Amino acid sequence: MNIVKISVVIAVLGLVSLWFITDVSGDMTVPLYDLSSYMGRTITASGNVESVYTTNDGHTFIKITDDITEIKVVAFKGSVDNAYAIERGQDIEVRGKVDEYKGFVEIIAQKIKIL
Repeated sequence: MNIVKISVVIAVLGLVSLWFITDVSGDMTVPLYDLSSYMGRTITASGNVESVYTTNDGHTFIKITDDITEIKVVAFKGSVDNAYAIERGQDIEVRGKVDEYKGFVEIIAQKIKIL
């Protein structure tokens, strides 16, 4: 009987630990349509580049789509090394913080990988 109780406690602790590690790390892949559920969290998302615009100040604004949703990705100057290399039509993977600006969900990029 004691072994069953110990096993259950260990299993529950393991599940709680896995949930905590996943929740705190924030390094999860999220579909673009579900980004608003992750407001303020760091996630990974991917999509196809619809447009790219770099300001005179060096900030890059990228619109990506997954054929369902279009999201703006913001790469502030100096935050992402390869933002200048992003081109329309490329598939990219973005790691960054989900934020809201003027009522629209966007990703503040920390890392961009061209796929």
